Amino acid sequence: MSHRRQPRRYRLVDQHGQPHPELDQDFESLEEAWDFATQWWNTIGGLGASSRANSPIGLGVEVSTENGHWRTLRHPQG
Repeated sequence: MSHRRQPRRYRLVDQHGQPHPELDQDFESLEEAWDFATQWWNTIGGLGASSRANSPIGLGVEVSTENGHWRTLRHPQG
């Protein structure tokens, strides 16, 4: 009997550790998730055009585990 490992999935979470309401989708890598979050923050989610670059992103990243749970990789900052 072979155990097939499920590929890891990554998701963005809000400041409360819940799946982000606007960015709730799965990503194939941590880098892909964080790049997507950064792009969103710089175009839509930031405070203002001049302050965005230096302000913390209020998003975190979680990774799926083999037993179907989620584990935090990057805590939301903000």
